[in-house]
Amino acid sequence: MSKRGRRNRLTAVAAVAVLGGGLAINAWINRGPETKVYEGPVAGYPLLVSSDGQTLTLNIGWGCEKQPQLVARESAGAVKISLRHTVPPGFCDPGGSGQITTHLNKPLGTRALNDATGKPAIHFDERNLLRPAFLPENYYPYPAGEMVYLPGLASVPTDTPAWVIGYTLGTEPDVNGHLIISQTLRNSTPPDGRAATVKGHPATITHPNSDGDPRSLTWSDGTYTFVITTGAPPRLSDEELIHVAESLR
Repeated sequence: MSKRGRRNRLTAVAAVAVLGGGLAINAWINRGPETKVYEGPVAGYPLLVSSDGQTLTLNIGWGCEKQPQLVARESAGAVKISLRHTVPPGFCDPGGSGQITTHLNKPLGTRALNDATGKPAIHFDERNLLRPAFLPENYYPYPAGEMVYLPGLASVPTDTPAWVIGYTLGTEPDVNGHLIISQTLRNSTPPDGRAATVKGHPATITHPNSDGDPRSLTWSDGTYTFVITTGAPPRLSDEELIHVAESLR
C-alpha cells in the first residue's frame, strides 16, 4: 500500500473509533469473564433499504467486540431491526468498520420499519439514490462491505434519510484519491465558497486550505442536499466536480 493509502487508512480508522464510540463504550461496560451477547438499537448509523426492498444495509464502526450483526424480525405489518453485539472476555480488541447487511423474507413494501426501541428506523430508499453517469478516468466504486469515508468529510446526518457512495482513484493497494457523494433528504443553504451552478441550482465549491484537506461541491435541488467531495491529492478540478454533479441520474 502506498504511503498515501496508509495515511488515509489510518485516518479512517481513527474516525471510525469516534463513530463507533458509543458501541465501544457499551461493549466495554458489558465485558465480563464470559462472552456476552445482547441486542441494541440501530439509531445513529446510516441505514439503506435496497431498491427491491429486501436488503437492509448499515454503515457502522465498532470496537471492543466482534463485528455486530444486523437482525430483522418480520411480521405482517412491520419489520423490527436491531444490532446484535457479541462481546468476548479479555482485552479490548481494535474493532473495525464496514457495511453490514441483512435480508428480508419478502420486500419491505408498505410495512413499517422500526428500531429495537419501537421507534421508526430512519432509512434511505435506494430507489431515490442518484448515481453519476460520468466518472473521471480510473475511478472505481468502493469495494462492497467497505465503509465510505474521507478524512475531513463531515459525517452524514442520522436524523433524516441520508446515504453516501464512494469511488477510489485506482484500486487497492494503489489507491491515490477518493470521490465521495452524499445525498441527504434536506434542503439546506450551501456553505460559503466559490459560486457555481448545478442543473440550474445555486451551488458552492469550497477549496482546501492545505494539501490534505478535501474540496467539496454542495447544492440543493429543493428536496435533497448533495455534497460531492474529492480528497487526497490529486483532487478533481472544479470543472470535473461540476461534470460529475451534472451527470447524477
